[in-house]
Amino acid sequence: MRAGGIVVGYDGSAAGTAALRWALAEARRRAARVTAALVSEPDTAFVPAMAMGLNPHGARRARRALALAVEEVVLDTPGTTPAVRVDTAELTGRSGQVLARAARGADLLVIGAHHRRPRLADGVGAFAADVIRHAGCPVVVVPATGRP
Repeated sequence: MRAGGIVVGYDGSAAGTAALRWALAEARRRAARVTAALVSEPDTAFVPAMAMGLNPHGARRARRALALAVEEVVLDTPGTTPAVRVDTAELTGRSGQVLARAARGADLLVIGAHHRRPRLADGVGAFAADVIRHAGCPVVVVPATGRP
């Protein structure tokens, strides 16, 4: 990824969408670009109808679906287009280290918290803690929206 800008971890969840929307608003204020880091599992997926058959295309389809979801969030966020440039980057793995490594040189790393607001007072989850521990830039943890 290029140096500078805002990197946001996006996994298609409600928390990931909240993080992406926050990052888009912040990028607009800073006149910065956003890189949506699409976090997914390794490139193999099990095919349910086959006895332990691996399907290398399942994960690719999932990443494409994430990229389309990013486009939809960008288009649905007022004031984003064409003011904010949004790139995507595909990351394979589930550790916070993968996302932190991808954000090297970024001005800011944004992730969504899967815990509701009252739980955030108790601390963040294992993934967020891993990201925070390994990040080389400030990390924003956007609380999940909705009811607890």
